[in-house]
Amino acid sequence: MNNLCPICKTSYPPDVKFCINDGARLVAAGNSTEQTEPKIHNPFERSPQVDLPYFKASIGNRFLATLLDGLIVTALTIPAAIALVGAFIAAYGSEEELTITLGIVGLILALIPLAFQMLKDGFGQGQSPGKKVMKLMVIDLDTNMPCTKQKSFLRNIILLLMALVPVVGSLIEPIMVLATKDGRRLGDRAANTMVIEKSDYFN
Repeated sequence: MNNLCPICKTSYPPDVKFCINDGARLVAAGNSTEQTEPKIHNPFERSPQVDLPYFKASIGNRFLATLLDGLIVTALTIPAAIALVGAFIAAYGSEEELTITLGIVGLILALIPLAFQMLKDGFGQGQSPGKKVMKLMVIDLDTNMPCTKQKSFLRNIILLLMALVPVVGSLIEPIMVLATKDGRRLGDRAANTMVIEKSDYFN
C-alpha cells in the first residue's frame, strides 16, 4: 500500500517516509488524516439508526408563543404609530416639512416590527422570544438544525401573504396547524420546517 502526504495528498511508494514537497511525515493511504479525523458532533442530528420522527408541538404552547410574539410586535409598532399620527397632525396644520420628516421616520420605524415578524424564528436555536419562553423551536427538516433566518423569512412571508386573502386567508394557516398530523402550516411546507417541543429532543 502506498504512503500518502496528509498535507498535499501526494502518493509515494511504501519505502518513502517523508514528502519531498512539504517535508511532512507520510501515512499509509488507508490511514489518511481525512479518514482519521473525528466527525464533529451535531447535537441536532437525528440518528439514522433510531429514525425517530419529530412530534407535533402542543397547540396550547404554540398559541401562547404566538401571543407573546404578537405583544412584542405591538410594542415595536407603537413608535411608528406615534410618528405617523404626528405626521398626520402636522399635515392637518399645514406644516409640510414636519409632515415629511415624521412620515419618513414613521415608515422607517415600521420596518422594525416587520423585520422581527419575518426573522423571529431564526433567532438563537430556531426560537422566537415567545417560542423560547414556551420551550418550542423551529427545526429545519432539510438539515435537522435550528431554523435559519432565511427559512424563517420564507415560512413567515407565506403567513403574511395568506393574511392578505380576504375572509378566509387568515384562517387557513391556523387550520393547517390544528388539522394536520405534524402541525405544519403552509409556510412550514414551503420552507420545509416544523415547530417542535425543544425539550423532547435537545437540552
